[in-house]
Amino acid sequence: MKYIVLKTGGRECPVLFPSDFSHRYLADLFAPAPVVAAGFVHEGPDGISCGGESAGLRIGSRGGVDVALIRGALGEE
Repeated sequence: MKYIVLKTGGRECPVLFPSDFSHRYLADLFAPAPVVAAGFVHEGPDGISCGGESAGLRIGSRGGVDVALIRGALGEE
């Protein structure tokens, strides 16, 4: 699964989406909101992790910062 993090209304909001879509495509749907992070979400025995980067956007994951945002959006924190 892929994700982007948008800066909107003074806060950061994660958007998760299938790997079939490009980071650029999703970012364009939310324009003009700036993308502050992008990458891949993986689920493992210890929960989710974020990593990698979007080549098309030239923006990478922020690891634990993005994990915390996603977990908060899912109501896990």
